[in-house]
Amino acid sequence: MEKMPRRERERQEHVRHILEVAGDMFAKRGFFKVKMKEIAEQAEFALGTLYGLFKGKQNLYQQSIEQKVDELVTAVSGTMADETSPVLIVKGFVEAKLRFFFENLDFVRLYFAEMHGPPLYGERTLSIALEEKYRVLLERVSDALERGMSDGIFTKASPDVMATAIDGQTSAFVFSWLREVSPDSPEKEIEAAERIFLNGALVRPEGRAVSDGNQE
Repeated sequence: MEKMPRRERERQEHVRHILEVAGDMFAKRGFFKVKMKEIAEQAEFALGTLYGLFKGKQNLYQQSIEQKVDELVTAVSGTMADETSPVLIVKGFVEAKLRFFFENLDFVRLYFAEMHGPPLYGERTLSIALEEKYRVLLERVSDALERGMSDGIFTKASPDVMATAIDGQTSAFVFSWLREVSPDSPEKEIEAAERIFLNGALVRPEGRAVSDGNQE
């Protein structure tokens, strides 16, 4: 593999650092209250450097959102990657998503604003490619649900609808953290989300306990 030139490595590192700083400022203060000059000062770069790396504040905002959503997709995908049990895949999705947002509470406001609110300036903020990544993530959950239905683990239903339902359910827990005092940990929400969903979705023959879906 050809090694990336040092100058390009440095440029990418500068971009990552600026995006982290800008993302944190946007999350805490909102898009309109943050000035490019303030971002430059906080990131310890010249204002001209920012404009050399980004087209403007809107572009910087867009890329900071995309970077964080990409981190979300990577975190959740990584947790689900090594699982084969349909139940553990669903549990992995729930746990990884809730933990990620709990550890990035400031980002939650931006996420819901961009994913479920009107677009900034009437334009898309998240790229089509990034939305596709999240769709593929939900398809993995849907496939696990469909496989579980075929194996008699989950009740028969539309796997796509069920995947959308559990995605919405986890988002509802996250959204509640914006309206109330956030918990000390996400453990209760993780347990509740798994219990509410699985108690309704798992087939539980009389006298048989709910398991992780691994059948002998």
